[in-house]
Amino acid sequence: MPKHLLRSVLRASLSGLMLSACGGMPDELGLTPAGETLGTQEAALDCAGASVTTLNIGGMSSWGGVLSGGGNWSVTYPANGVKLSFYVDGVWRGDQTLQGDANRSGTWSFNDSPISCGSHTFQVRAIPAIYDSAGNPPGTCATGSTSKSFTFTQGCPTANLSCTQAPYSLSCTGSASGGTGGYTHYIQDVYVERGVTTSNPWRQASSMSAYCPMVTSGTTSTRQIFVYYKVVDSSGMQSPISSRSVSCVAY
Repeated sequence: MPKHLLRSVLRASLSGLMLSACGGMPDELGLTPAGETLGTQEAALDCAGASVTTLNIGGMSSWGGVLSGGGNWSVTYPANGVKLSFYVDGVWRGDQTLQGDANRSGTWSFNDSPISCGSHTFQVRAIPAIYDSAGNPPGTCATGSTSKSFTFTQGCPTANLSCTQAPYSLSCTGSASGGTGGYTHYIQDVYVERGVTTSNPWRQASSMSAYCPMVTSGTTSTRQIFVYYKVVDSSGMQSPISSRSVSCVAY
């Protein structure tokens, strides 16, 4: 064999021995296979020193059964946001998480329904939150929270019903007050005689009349007339129902 061919064969053999000594061919060098993801480690949530320093309620009001209002907040480093929870009379009504501006502060607003008639207590609770640089959903801290409360009233109309009984008739008239005015009136009459109940549907009216002979000492059978009255004001709030019951001589 020529000397130059012999040298080529020896070089190839030596290369194979070196690869075997190093653990094999390149696809056996321990490289991460295609499609396999290397493990990652998330940064720990740092709440040291984080707190809600300001939480204000600018005002809350309820109109037509809808509560609306808002306020402002601020937090201290490392917090840069806040998680707010809202309650009415101690009942949870929702959460809101907000990222702050360059001063680690911002504003909040709340709107919800229904709100019933009368006086209520609104409460907002705030805990510090920490957004990362990408603005991902934040982590929240167990310490540094605060809360504020506000008392408000949902105004409602009041319905009043008066009835007058003459020797043979009954007349009832309703009136309203309170709320926002602009009332729509509704009345209903129900008759109970000899164990049978007859109900007329609610109708838009503020008065009614019916045949109703007055009961005397010699009356052996009677019937009852129940009259119900309510109003709805211009904001859509309904009054409690006012009612009257009258006894008449049965037919």
